[in-house]
Amino acid sequence: MFLALMTMISLGDPIASNAVLSALQINSRDKIISIKEKANADSNFIITHIIKQIIHEKNRLCLVNFHNPIEHYQSIGKKLGYDLLKAVDDGLVKIIEPIKDIVENIGCEDSYLQENKENVVKDLYFNIKDCVNALKTDGKIVYLLIDDLSHLHDLDIDIKHTLLFVHYCISLTDRDDVCFILNNHVSTHTDNVISKNLEYVADVNVKVSSLKTGKSQDVTGFLNVRRGNDLSCYHYKAFDRGIKTFRPGESIHHLYK
Repeated sequence: MFLALMTMISLGDPIASNAVLSALQINSRDKIISIKEKANADSNFIITHIIKQIIHEKNRLCLVNFHNPIEHYQSIGKKLGYDLLKAVDDGLVKIIEPIKDIVENIGCEDSYLQENKENVVKDLYFNIKDCVNALKTDGKIVYLLIDDLSHLHDLDIDIKHTLLFVHYCISLTDRDDVCFILNNHVSTHTDNVISKNLEYVADVNVKVSSLKTGKSQDVTGFLNVRRGNDLSCYHYKAFDRGIKTFRPGESIHHLYK
């Protein structure tokens, strides 16, 4: 029987001691990682745990943040044992905030609100490319992490130009030292089409979904991790200070040990 795993602040290898990272098993050979957040679920814990691993390994991160304020990532990071803003100061992390840039550049001809949507995605891509190139690798991996893609809809970007943007970002992984992580909330037909396209090219597909039967005091939702034909399935329970994961059918009493 599999023992339930509990998230904790790592004193050594976070993959070995952290339930979520142990389930994901992300490594440098995973060039493209797709995270699918189903409606009524929240995949943010996947993002914050992956950031933990990136910083622990002293790799580099270009975080394209559409979704949460940076203070959110910083607060969660502190609970998980890392300091995102310090990593920024140390030159390990660079952050792009397109929505914040929109507010600051309203009225500018080259803002993300321009009518030519192909130019919008190209401008965003070149901003990302500059960010990735500016991160000095010193033999380390540069992770491009987008959270989350569905917010391109808020900029009135259609499916054609969204897929074009994804293609541009994937092209960055032609570099041996660049990996691409994309979080995508899926609640509409358009979201699903984009997600299906990502599944075909991703080395790792992560899906976070809510319970089909509704809410439960013991289980928050499902976490599925697929590598090729290998599928690992977990239940997870979210607490104020962490996440516990366990296999479906495993005794819930393991959660309280």
